[in-house]
Amino acid sequence: MSNNSLFVALLSISVSWAQSKKEVKKYDLITATETITEVVDGKEVTRNDSYKKFDKDGNVIEEVKYDNYGKVEERIVRLFDKFENKTQEITFDASNRQLKREVYKYNELGEKVEESEFNSKNQLVSRSVFTNDRRGLKSEKKTYDGKGKLTQTKKYRYDD
Repeated sequence: MSNNSLFVALLSISVSWAQSKKEVKKYDLITATETITEVVDGKEVTRNDSYKKFDKDGNVIEEVKYDNYGKVEERIVRLFDKFENKTQEITFDASNRQLKREVYKYNELGEKVEESEFNSKNQLVSRSVFTNDRRGLKSEKKTYDGKGKLTQTKKYRYDD
């Protein structure tokens, strides 16, 4: 295999790594796009790698992931409540068809108490219910299938 056919160097990324929520708010960023420039067959080729759109609170409300050719692979849309808790995450394929939707519920203390996943037809696939201890730490997660049958119980223990 010749050097010309190898991806030789990663030359640039337009946005360095993931921006923190603090930086997004500080600089009033609206979007961030990452591109990759590589040397392919002796020529520099630049392609999109990812795109993120932020709300005024610095939350990522839309994310686009690209394949190795710069074509859209998937798009994720996130919705947040007034307390900045993620309430929904919807994943779309390259043709903008919904692949799945996740819904999150919180208690009055802002602790996540439920997470549900729906398929492309908006049918419930799984539901997880979280229990927190008196300190607000997650103590248990029970996962149910789409028909309500318990499939897993996960317990959390913390050492003080």
